[in-house]
Amino acid sequence: MGIWFPRLTAIHSACRAAASSQSWRHQAHGRLFLPLTVEHQNHWLNSRRWHMGHSHGSHEWEPDRVFRLGLAADVALAAGKAFTGYFSGSTAILADAAHSVSDIVLSGVALWSFRAAKAPKDKEHPYGHGKFETLGTLGISSMLLVTAGGIAWHAVDILQSLLISAPDVVNHASLDHNHNHAGHHHGVDLDHPVLAVSMMITSISVKEGLYWITKKTGEKEGSGLMQANAWHHRADAVSSVVALIGVGGSILGVPFLDPLAGLVVSGMILKAGIETGWESVNELVDAGVPLPVLAPIKQTITQVDGVKGCHRLRGRKAGSSLYLDVHIEVDPFLSVMAAHDIGENVRHHIQKNHKQVTEVFIHIDPSYSHCSSLGESKGEDQKNMVSLKIDADSVIHDVISKLFSEKMSIEHITRHSLQGKVLLLVQVSMPPDMTIRDAMKIAREAEEEIWNASSCLSQVSIQLRLGHPILQLHETAVNKKV
Repeated sequence: MGIWFPRLTAIHSACRAAASSQSWRHQAHGRLFLPLTVEHQNHWLNSRRWHMGHSHGSHEWEPDRVFRLGLAADVALAAGKAFTGYFSGSTAILADAAHSVSDIVLSGVALWSFRAAKAPKDKEHPYGHGKFETLGTLGISSMLLVTAGGIAWHAVDILQSLLISAPDVVNHASLDHNHNHAGHHHGVDLDHPVLAVSMMITSISVKEGLYWITKKTGEKEGSGLMQANAWHHRADAVSSVVALIGVGGSILGVPFLDPLAGLVVSGMILKAGIETGWESVNELVDAGVPLPVLAPIKQTITQVDGVKGCHRLRGRKAGSSLYLDVHIEVDPFLSVMAAHDIGENVRHHIQKNHKQVTEVFIHIDPSYSHCSSLGESKGEDQKNMVSLKIDADSVIHDVISKLFSEKMSIEHITRHSLQGKVLLLVQVSMPPDMTIRDAMKIAREAEEEIWNASSCLSQVSIQLRLGHPILQLHETAVNKKV
């Protein structure tokens, strides 16, 4: 027993007739998706820069367009499912329509979060706005949980009504599948079974298409939000399959499948809400990213020239952005500038090969000393090392001034600290009339005296400076100006 609305039927017939026209479809598509497909408008061309065959402008607007495409599709599907569920009387389709309504909100939040997260850094947000994306995901998760609870409550109510009315149906030996309880319509209107099935098939096709479009764009742009949204589209397609099973069960005379399908749909939504919510909470409390994410990054680091190893690699997420901290190990006898260049090379390789990495904080350690700094007594070790350096400086000056003041003068002292020991490289100048043989003999004697004077020294090397010292960079700049 269906519900007859003459005016709505006339409108529905006119819409079906118009929908069969190929020209109308092109016009409707143009009106609905004109902002999404027209690329020659001026606002798409603002701030676009081209490098090596790719466009920075495209990197910004293409994901935005995909998000808006998903939003438009959710609006159309929600309206279609609500219309179909009302006329067919399918609880599963109505549940899926409610899901699509929540999808509209979720798609809007996802679009807003994406735009907010892409905002540039400012004084109030020196680390960027990536966690706006995380907050949006948390809001989406909360909405999913509320929606799942509402659908489950409604499905249980319908199931109870069917269980109460089932004995009456058996006693009357009725083949009618339209069960009424407390004035509520639970069955499927057999005048519109094709409409119900067609709507669900359309929903499945649209959502699966959105899944592939969003997934491909997300992989191209390196957006974790888009890839998560793609899987959300696929979950919607699966929930529509479940709803279609419920519709088929009602048509075949098994009305219990309809509310049961609604319960399954609510369970799927509940699962998605819990998973996305848990991930969002982990991001907000700066939980570390899993090892499978860090493993390829570590491999990239160790392949950079000059890197002897790396440790303490850790990362945290802020939306689709990944922030890293890593200690790299280099030759302990490198200059500060050379070690810095290696660190910048590591940064370049990471951001080139791993697009999701937004920022890298690199700490440079000597390759042989990191073992001594891994314990709990790191602060005490650093304090002892400072005292050792001060003691070494005083020992060198005392020995040279007392025993070799007429034969050499100290020009520069370079200290290296390796595993609790101090290695000294002392540059000295000697009288120009001294022979090389005498200079080498005096240097060995000075090394032995310094060695015997301090037990903290692991090695001492005295080298004769023959040329002029390298000027500081700022001194060079001043001299050039003069």
